[in-house]
Amino acid sequence: METTTLPVARIAENCGLGSPANLRHHFTRTVGTSPSAYRRTFTTDVRQSL
Repeated sequence: METTTLPVARIAENCGLGSPANLRHHFTRTVGTSPSAYRRTFTTDVRQSL
């Protein structure tokens, strides 16, 4: 999640989870936070480091 800008729907497809809702459910259950909150916390904005 932190190394790609792919939308959740595309990540769900790539992981074999089918739907964004299914990915969100499993991600939140496993990690303890939503995919969007995870991205906000752990993604480094490359533009900030320039």
